Amino acid sequence: MMKACLIGVSQEELQAVAPVLHFLDIDIVQDLEQGELVDFFVVGSLLEITKLSLPLPAIWLRRSEEVLDQGVISSPVPWRQEHITPFLSRLADSANMPRTQAVNLNVYVRHLESLLIRHALTSTNGVVSKAASLLQIQRTTLIEKMRRYRIDKSEF
Repeated sequence: MMKACLIGVSQEELQAVAPVLHFLDIDIVQDLEQGELVDFFVVGSLLEITKLSLPLPAIWLRRSEEVLDQGVISSPVPWRQEHITPFLSRLADSANMPRTQAVNLNVYVRHLESLLIRHALTSTNGVVSKAASLLQIQRTTLIEKMRRYRIDKSEF
C-alpha cells in the first residue's frame, strides 16, 4: 500500500483529495514527525513548491505553467482518478520507489534531516544560532545544510 504525505493543504483541498486517495487505496500521512515513510508528497496551494526541497516525487495542487522538477506534477483540485493514475503508475515503476522490503536510505535521511532543520528553525523563529544549538551542530554546519536543502531562514 502506498502512502502520501500532505503538506500545505487547505481544508477544502483535503476534502477534495482525501476521497480520491482513499479510493486508490493510498494512506494519508499528515505528520512525518512520527517517523513514517511515505512514497510521495501532495503539496497544497498554501505552499510554494519551488521553495521546497522535497526528496520524493510530489503532486502540487496549484496550476502551474512553469516547468517543474521531473518528479513534480501540477494537478489542481478537483481531481479525478485519470488525472493522477499516470503519475502513480510511473511512481510504482520507479527504481527509487521504496518497497516494503527495501528503502532508499539516503533519500529518507536527507528528508528527515530537512524536516528536523525546518522544525528547529520554526521553534526558534528563524534564529540560526539557536536552531544549531537545538540540533547540537555548529552554526556553520547548519548554514551549509540549509543551503544544500534550499531552506531560507526568512520563511520562519
